[in-house]
Amino acid sequence: MNNIYKTIISLLALSVLFVGCGKTVVIKYDADVKDYTPVVREILEASPKGNVTLRFGKGVYDFYPEQAAEEFLSLSNNCSGERRVAFLLKDMKNVRVIGEETDFMFHGGIVPFAAKNSEKVEISGVSIDYDYPWTFEGEVLSADSVQRSFVVRVFPDNKYRIEGDRLFFGGYDWEYPMGESIVFNPKTRRPWYDTAAYDHGYWSGEMGAREIEPGIIEFTRLSARDVPPVGSIWDDKGPMQLNRSYPGIALLSSKDIKVKDVHVYRSGAMALIAEYCENITVSGFSTAQHPGSPRMITASADATHFVDCKGLVLLEDSHFESMLDDATNIHGVYMKVDSLISDNTFAAVFGHFQQEGNHFADVGDLLRFVDKTSLQPVAEARLTSIDKSNRCRYVMTVDADLSVILSDPRRYAVENTARGASAIIRNCTVEYNRARSLLISTPGDVLIENCRFSSMMAGIRICGDANYWFESGNTRNVVIRNNSFTDLGIGGREPQAILQIDPIIPKDARTNDFFYHDRIVFENNIVSTFDAQVIYALSVKSLEIKNNKFIDTGTYAPLFPQLSVIDVQFCGDVEIVENDFSQWKKGATLSIHNCVEVVNDSDVEVVDSPNPFFFQS
Repeated sequence: MNNIYKTIISLLALSVLFVGCGKTVVIKYDADVKDYTPVVREILEASPKGNVTLRFGKGVYDFYPEQAAEEFLSLSNNCSGERRVAFLLKDMKNVRVIGEETDFMFHGGIVPFAAKNSEKVEISGVSIDYDYPWTFEGEVLSADSVQRSFVVRVFPDNKYRIEGDRLFFGGYDWEYPMGESIVFNPKTRRPWYDTAAYDHGYWSGEMGAREIEPGIIEFTRLSARDVPPVGSIWDDKGPMQLNRSYPGIALLSSKDIKVKDVHVYRSGAMALIAEYCENITVSGFSTAQHPGSPRMITASADATHFVDCKGLVLLEDSHFESMLDDATNIHGVYMKVDSLISDNTFAAVFGHFQQEGNHFADVGDLLRFVDKTSLQPVAEARLTSIDKSNRCRYVMTVDADLSVILSDPRRYAVENTARGASAIIRNCTVEYNRARSLLISTPGDVLIENCRFSSMMAGIRICGDANYWFESGNTRNVVIRNNSFTDLGIGGREPQAILQIDPIIPKDARTNDFFYHDRIVFENNIVSTFDAQVIYALSVKSLEIKNNKFIDTGTYAPLFPQLSVIDVQFCGDVEIVENDFSQWKKGATLSIHNCVEVVNDSDVEVVDSPNPFFFQS
């Protein structure tokens, strides 16, 4: 190792980095080096406090897991556990990984980058790829609706085996059974129109598999409404408990992070996940397949995801495509109050298994207790101690008497008000992906501008949920302007609005005396789409919809033609002015239900006909 190391790197001592001094290590590509993992590990371990730049030249650098550092990664909305990491930046400061036409090829179960308790980290000018895809993909050759079966030609870079009638796919050192699936249209590269019709309910059991000849597989026991169309691309990413294990970049409890000009071809979870971090800049980032590749998928989950962050999240000049979830999701975490241990001590549990081990809070943070059903706040208290010895159940002590406030503890959830990043998302494109373009649930100021969106589900979803995903929190100032939205909501399972503000508040708990979200502005946007509903808004104190252009593309038949173009429910001050509906559907309606005050200058017929799909029981 040492001899190889000396031949491929040179030290440039005492180069100025950020602040202070450090060293630069130049790593040149050498075809004789089959695994760069130990090279990188030695460099980083020689600088345990950081103050180092790793500068890579042009070439394809291979990384294998056997000699990688190991670290337990507790990753919200991903699969947590002990992971091998190629670039492990732990308790470090002033670290840069810089590439110049540099491609990183990863083999097997290895996380490319993980920063933990680190500060002033930059990753730039590199691509992230894997030898084998993290999804099983192939072209549908035939389908039999009577037999509930179909035949797939497997893409050649998929490694698979069949045991009995179960198919397993995998890579260098990992293997998944079949699990969550979706169908894509290779001509548009998007999920198939009304793709919900072809979703196999994996919870009902695995499909049967039979190899007709090498690379040709017949699947049986399909539980979907319909068989997949001939010529479509069948995609499966394995079961939920496994398929988010290897993110491209994992950032934990770190601050002042820059990710610039990084391209992710493949990742076995989110392309980038940040948890409990502060000030993150992502620019020139992309997820896309190799040019000319028939494959549909890049990241097997979100392109980017930010949990319990603070400061500023900046996403700019980036292109997010072909991932199996959102372009970004920015949110906090609700924990479920489980029991009162004393007047000021309580136990809380995580509502979703993929949140277990979340950092959640530090001593001194202000906690807010909310009613899980109505999402209304009932109390705030400052954290004085926290016991995380059980990663599923935390015991917390606060500076207030909770015995009266939380008389029935399990009615309530708790969030950390000290976390709530501001966000700027500008000059970005989202297309070809399953799920939403953006999910925004953060109390900081949010600006979304000059972006293009064309996702399978909602364009921008602003939610809040203490009952399923347990993602907080209530927004305070969101401005969405000068964006274009094109033919979103093709999934078909339920309506997906272009702007979908839908905090999960059941019908009987809704009121116009309490508003979960505050100021949301939707202005100067161009909406070109096929379905009936463009905006759905529930429980917003101030909502401005102004100077937008609505265009009916007619690209597809509307999936939910009965819905109103704008649907506002239990909102405060609503302003719908100076919008252009001249190219929208004839006979469209605008639904207003239990709102305090509405100013509307449009000539669209006003009705009281709320969207029943979001009228939760």
